Amino acid sequence: MNMDEALEKARRILAEEQVDPTLSYRYASSSEITQPAGQRNLAFDRKSRPRQVSENLKLYVFESTNFNLLLKIFSQVAEEDRAKFVSALLDHVRQPIQAVPQRYNPTFPSYRDGVSALALLAEFCIRTGHLKELLAATAEPKMPAASLVIMLLEIEEMIALNFNLFSDSELAAIPSNLARLREIAERQTYSARGPMGGPMKENPHYRDGFSAVGNETVTVIDGITEACRKARYWYLKGALQELPNLEIESDRLKVEGFLIKLGFSADMVKALNAAESDYKSAASAFELKNCLGHLRSFLEHLHRQSVKSIAAAASHIVVDRWGDVILYLRQQGYFTKQHETFVASLYTLLSDESVHPLTADREYARLLRNVVIEYGVMFLTVLDKKGVKI
Repeated sequence: MNMDEALEKARRILAEEQVDPTLSYRYASSSEITQPAGQRNLAFDRKSRPRQVSENLKLYVFESTNFNLLLKIFSQVAEEDRAKFVSALLDHVRQPIQAVPQRYNPTFPSYRDGVSALALLAEFCIRTGHLKELLAATAEPKMPAASLVIMLLEIEEMIALNFNLFSDSELAAIPSNLARLREIAERQTYSARGPMGGPMKENPHYRDGFSAVGNETVTVIDGITEACRKARYWYLKGALQELPNLEIESDRLKVEGFLIKLGFSADMVKALNAAESDYKSAASAFELKNCLGHLRSFLEHLHRQSVKSIAAAASHIVVDRWGDVILYLRQQGYFTKQHETFVASLYTLLSDESVHPLTADREYARLLRNVVIEYGVMFLTVLDKKGVKI
């Protein structure tokens, strides 16, 4: 897809998001509280400042139809053009689009009953690895804007619910990267200022009508700063207490993003989520066996679906069978011989531990889960770089 066509389609999606937002975080925990109660808790947290940053990264699941559509378009943009594509979309931040009144049911995020597609753009940039570009764009507006407040609220939401979308170093840098926008906004919060009991000095940057949005921008950025601090603490605590590896959790989200972006069937994400559901801290040996079974199926179909598309594009005929597809991937330069041997051994080990025994040990389940996730990131990155579409 050429750049002009991709941008035209992306802008149509953003225009629709502006009218009828699709962003949501759905309560998905298997704990004792119900879905409605989980959503009520989230609604309460959103009214608090600073926001509570959840240590449990599995409480809420991000969903958005328009986000998935943007990913589809992004996947069809040539790799060498993707940076230009993102930069063009970020013009909506550099010269902020106007927030519009909500037409339907109240949604989050909103400011003064207005909504903005910049919330979706923030999710898209962060989840596709363009956080740096997004934050750089926030330094360019000359005045605060309601749409920027809405975008900042979405960034705060992401940190509060899925802080592992950001690395520790990214969390450390976010406050300084937002400092310019905070300065611009803070200038609109007063018309004159002076020391207590001293003469007042006029603020040459002040413009009537921007004080409320300036105050809100400062407040949200300060909330983000505190959320970043708390999230970095959770990273530190997890490392020191040897809690579940947060980098693995982050890479699992990357795998899901790649699956959607490249066009894999919805069942692939479901299989990965089913494995994750069985891999919970209180899992029985039987549930862990189920986890390994889902991972085995995921690994197999990851390669089979890939080869079907690669072979069809090249007008090749390949037997839809495990051994044949990994051989084909090596023959076509997607694998080295060592790579083929590794993934074949991984598949065999998953089969031995998930098919034949009645139960599975947690040590095997943890190791194999982590390896499949990291392998998935590596393999899907190769497919993405080679422009494979499923």
